Amino acid sequence: MADADQLLRSAERLEEPSARRVPLSALLVFFLPPLAGAADGPWTASIAGTTDYVYRGVSQAYDSGALQLGVNYQSPQGWFLGSWASNVAPYPFGSSAIELDLYAGARRSFGDDFNAALTYTHYQYLDDSRRGRYNYDELSASMSYLDLLIATVSYQPDSTSYSDLGYAARRSTSAYELAGRWPLPHGFALTTGAGYYDLHRLFGVSYWAANAGTQFTYRHLTLDLSHFFVDSTVERLYEAADANGEWVLTALYRF
Repeated sequence: MADADQLLRSAERLEEPSARRVPLSALLVFFLPPLAGAADGPWTASIAGTTDYVYRGVSQAYDSGALQLGVNYQSPQGWFLGSWASNVAPYPFGSSAIELDLYAGARRSFGDDFNAALTYTHYQYLDDSRRGRYNYDELSASMSYLDLLIATVSYQPDSTSYSDLGYAARRSTSAYELAGRWPLPHGFALTTGAGYYDLHRLFGVSYWAANAGTQFTYRHLTLDLSHFFVDSTVERLYEAADANGEWVLTALYRF
């Protein structure tokens, strides 16, 4: 979906991808120009609590809560770097770990309305008791229009995953995501996102996922309520980690 990884960073930034894993629609909050009330200066940070960490239609926390922290540096020249972390209970469940994302990239404005960004991210799983290594890398390109719309294409050259269809290591995957945000009066907004995920080289399948919801932003605080829609392929792959029909509430504070 347009992650939810996934539009919780509303009116905010091709500047601050530190809010990486939220509903697709929440990507806007992280990738568009900062809202009034956001922290000034090149350094920003965030702390979030969520009822479930859903990434691309798949629960990363087994329907349990997650605490998420991020820090980001944005240079005046347009390049940025940062890190983001969350507790996870990755499939197959029964183990816990810490996901640590390290990223760097560059953004560029095209007039007053459009922004583009190119981002490299390394995903590392710390204290992970699963057999095998699940760390991977991702290269993504994003284009946004104002604080209303963002499109992202990403490529993962070395994905490793375990599912009901088997175990596959170091194979390429890709994702295509579109997220939107419609501002309303008094700090509210409607959000939506959809994504197509190509796992053919992992498991010979692909799937769609989407989310829709609402946000409320007051100064540094954003509340996001999202409902997820996922096609049946995710249940075939990950059983109870399928987020179809799930409601997720997330509170994000930026400073």
